[in-house]
Amino acid sequence: MDWKIRFFNPLRLCASAGKHLSGFLLFLLMALSSLTAGEYFEGFDNPGKPPERDGIHWGYTDELTPVAGWKSIIPGDGFAHLSVTSHSLGKKFKHLPDGSDFLPFQTLSLGPIGSNHRISIRAKNMAIPGVACVLFTYREKTKVDEIDIEVTPDDTQSPDTGHKTGTNGGWTDVRLNTWANARESKNGDGSLLPMRSIRTPIIGSNGGKVSHRDDRFHIYTIEWRSGSVLFFIDGVEQACIDDVVPDYPSMIIFGMRRMPWSGKPDWSGEQTLLVDWIDIESLEKH
Repeated sequence: MDWKIRFFNPLRLCASAGKHLSGFLLFLLMALSSLTAGEYFEGFDNPGKPPERDGIHWGYTDELTPVAGWKSIIPGDGFAHLSVTSHSLGKKFKHLPDGSDFLPFQTLSLGPIGSNHRISIRAKNMAIPGVACVLFTYREKTKVDEIDIEVTPDDTQSPDTGHKTGTNGGWTDVRLNTWANARESKNGDGSLLPMRSIRTPIIGSNGGKVSHRDDRFHIYTIEWRSGSVLFFIDGVEQACIDDVVPDYPSMIIFGMRRMPWSGKPDWSGEQTLLVDWIDIESLEKH
């Protein structure tokens, strides 16, 4: 079966914005396989949908900018291509029946994957104004579990919004979030609790703020243990969260999403996030 994932309106995750996401066939997929990955690598060398193997299933969504199918995302040149047009980002936000904003995705997904794994992607052009480029885990049943890396050049909800974003004295912002057994809070704002969120500039190997608007590939990593989550970018630890940690097998999702805090495009035409590979390693050996 060739799944094209759709994020249905009744249950939509809004990551840092605090709404739900549909399980988008997650539980069907998990029912089909009791396996979770130990060692898994995909380098996108073959055109089309990656084959199901080691209990891992793939899907995509193209809510931001529609595509013609799997071969337009994975043409077989060694990369996954996730593209967005400035036209699609110039539209007004649509509202869902509950009054929240519809925040469309352009993503690939695979899974399910359990804890005690290191999840990494090597990607170029993760800092695109107008969207948050993401690597995250997600599970939803009666409660929500999630781990996020969300990259945007200038987080407009940051105290330092308006900073330079290029390599000449600028930097790129990132949000690092977790939810564990989270439910909608009782205060009526639609947020999910418990959660932890860290907003910070990306830190480079020299300890300073760095920009990823540099036309280079970078490695984004989640180290997910049952008692802690560590976030790395290019091998540099960005943060550790050990008080709100999910521990259920989840889908892995990477790509981009239009977010209220990701600003507006300062470009026209099309931007493409290139993903060189995704690698999943067991931490039980480490």
